Amino acid sequence: MGEDQRRRFRVTIDLLRELAANFDALNNAFSPRAGLNRTDLRALDIISRQESLTAGQLAARLKLTTGAITGVLDRLERAGHAIRTHDAEDRRRVVVQPTQEAADENSLVFLDLAQNLEQLLDEYSEEEREVIDGFLSKINRTVAERADQLSSHRRRGQLRHTPETP
Repeated sequence: MGEDQRRRFRVTIDLLRELAANFDALNNAFSPRAGLNRTDLRALDIISRQESLTAGQLAARLKLTTGAITGVLDRLERAGHAIRTHDAEDRRRVVVQPTQEAADENSLVFLDLAQNLEQLLDEYSEEEREVIDGFLSKINRTVAERADQLSSHRRRGQLRHTPETP
């Protein structure tokens, strides 16, 4: 990789890191209002976007133990943001769903942001939006794969950097 490519790469990586930091700041600003911590907010966001999610699936998505996710769900239920119900098709299975109150509060807080992002994206052509969407999808997949790798190594007690874990 040439010097210009390295510089360009660094700019992109720094912008992605800044985006992650800004989302963290947004969650930190919102969490006291919701009475939840950042992990609980992340869990609420995931269950709000994915229907019929089980506690185990949520734990896997967040890279938490099932014991830790029980605490998260207990806090979400106590705060009135989520409910656990039995799956209509398989009564043995328990699914987590956001409450209407949680959906309403999220809408109020994030409506302005969604409108701002919509205006921003309107500045791009359909072809440019496809490139942006493709890039973000690849970034999400890459980060999720790395989280899976790290989580797998953590379970096996291999957190140190080795040639097998770049």
